[in-house]
Amino acid sequence: MSNKHDANVRKSALVNFQIGLIASLLFTFFMFEVYTTSQVIDSENTGFVIEEPVVEWNTRFKVYEEPKPKQIAAKQHKKIIDPQKFKIIKDTDVVKSADKVFVNEPVPSQPISPGDIADVPDGADEPEEVPFIAVEFAPIFPGCEKLNTNSERASCFSDNIKRMVAKKFNTDLGADLGLKGLQRIYVQFDVYKDGVIKNITARAPHPLLEREAKRVVESFPRMTPGKQRDRAVTVKYSLPIVFKIQK
Repeated sequence: MSNKHDANVRKSALVNFQIGLIASLLFTFFMFEVYTTSQVIDSENTGFVIEEPVVEWNTRFKVYEEPKPKQIAAKQHKKIIDPQKFKIIKDTDVVKSADKVFVNEPVPSQPISPGDIADVPDGADEPEEVPFIAVEFAPIFPGCEKLNTNSERASCFSDNIKRMVAKKFNTDLGADLGLKGLQRIYVQFDVYKDGVIKNITARAPHPLLEREAKRVVESFPRMTPGKQRDRAVTVKYSLPIVFKIQK
């Protein structure tokens, strides 16, 4: 008897739980419907009328026209006269207007005396000093006389100059002066009309290097002078000296 009573109690509790759950769901659904549903207003029965302002148009309508493209004026060329349409004048006809077209005005002349003409010395228009790269016949270093062309003699001149500098220049002087890295010395000198080296100038990072460069150039032998228009001229030569001081 006790077991049957316990079974009935458990069954009734389950039914009550289910009924309560269903009631809760219905209540929740009802609340959602109340708060989320919006009232639809019938616009035909509201009496709401939109009144538009009255507009009075006192001007005339103007039809839109697209702008016409600008016309570029064609360049007018001078009309070419056909040679066949020239007026032919006979040899027997007299041209009365010829004196108006052809006017012969004499040019007044002034007498010139021989003393007014200055004498121009020979070779006055020839330069006295020519750069090495522009001279017609480059100076000849001793031993390069047998070469045929001017370019060969100029190349032989430069090669011998560089060889003498590499042999005689004291590169240890830079290290003694406390200099480091690559050293550049720019030297310029003239090979005079008699072949002697003159006007030696040098520019270097240190005065002692300039003095050393001048000493080396002064030791160059006497050259065969360069020529311009078969005349001996002074030729200016530029010599760069570059060496690196090893640590």
